[in-house]
Amino acid sequence: MAGRMKEPSWLVAIYVTGMLLAGTVNILATKVQFGLTSVGLDGSREVFRKPWFGTSNMLVGMSLVMGVERIVSRRALTCPSLRHLENLENPLLLKPEPAASRRKKILLVAVPAIGEVLATGLGCIGMLEMPASVWQMVKGVILFFTGILSVLVLKRKLYLFHWIGLLLCITGVAAVGYASVENELSSKVATQYESSVAFGVALTLLGQLFQAAQVVSEEYLLKDIDLTAVEIIGYEGLWGVLMMAVVVFPVLWLLPGRDHGHAEDMVDTFVLLANSRALLYVLAIQLVACGTLNIAGIAVTGAFSAVHRMMLDASRAILVWCFGLVVHYNVDADSPFGEKWTSSSKLQLGGFIMLLTGQAVYSEVICLPGWSSWSNPSATVSAAADHVMPGLLHQCSQSDAKRHSSLHRESKPQQISIITV
Repeated sequence: MAGRMKEPSWLVAIYVTGMLLAGTVNILATKVQFGLTSVGLDGSREVFRKPWFGTSNMLVGMSLVMGVERIVSRRALTCPSLRHLENLENPLLLKPEPAASRRKKILLVAVPAIGEVLATGLGCIGMLEMPASVWQMVKGVILFFTGILSVLVLKRKLYLFHWIGLLLCITGVAAVGYASVENELSSKVATQYESSVAFGVALTLLGQLFQAAQVVSEEYLLKDIDLTAVEIIGYEGLWGVLMMAVVVFPVLWLLPGRDHGHAEDMVDTFVLLANSRALLYVLAIQLVACGTLNIAGIAVTGAFSAVHRMMLDASRAILVWCFGLVVHYNVDADSPFGEKWTSSSKLQLGGFIMLLTGQAVYSEVICLPGWSSWSNPSATVSAAADHVMPGLLHQCSQSDAKRHSSLHRESKPQQISIITV
């Protein structure tokens, strides 16, 4: 596209590889930490089932992205060879602005951060009850929720091919969820914490509804906010960490539950961490992977388009699934991190393919023959993905927003959305 700097092919390969690997490691690290054991507050070994702490860890990972951007910016100031960054269309170094105006922008980011906290928290609870690959596939329902909310709240017009794409997506997610529940019913084993895939799927779906609401609120509230994508990711992470510390963790402590009498016992959490180096290593890996995923996602969107970013993000489910199969059949058949091929796996694979097809139809990667009259003639594929399909992308970069603003200034304001896992 005009105005987009040509990236070297080796650098683009690093972006794509980094995004796929970081996203896969992020999911696996989250799943692994929920299966590790350590000595708890009462002196006995227990499983680290702390979904809300996992949520706070992901939010910390988001906030670290902004720290990386600050380091690069300061480096650009002191290194002559990097000073050209100040003149790019999407500069790392922003021009000075009034303090009051900037404070208002940062405060507005707190509103969608509420949705981020709820979506991530419910998603982590859902992950406790299902395989990681199924969890990643079920998250694809966010396209359906976001599409519906964009019509109801933002009064956006969707064309027939959009609705067909949404129908394929929700059908694919339903197939994946049904296959998982059917597999559970056929091979369920009672444990200390009796799992329920159906319950996990329901919570994950609810979390994606909150994620979609977050995306729509971002577009509605932040359409005139010129913070960069990195800053919005970072400030949402910071607001999320603050909300966890001030509101969520105190409420979890007061609510009754099976975690030493609390819904989630933070004192026990820190005791478990202090008694397990493995847990600390996994949490550190998750932090790095989460930050890398967000940064690589920004780079991929800039080098290609938001459509490519969405399709690559969805493909993580296959990598996670392959990892589980390898663990089960080549490492340890009894490992809680492995997944076996069952009679329901074909239905799960078919549902995933249908989900990907729906996303491709919605974003016009796959154009339905003879239906061109139903599509928006003024929108390019990249613009359609950036503005018609909120919820699956980390963001449109500031340069992307400028590039498409002439086409969408009246009908499609800029939106930025975050996926943390």
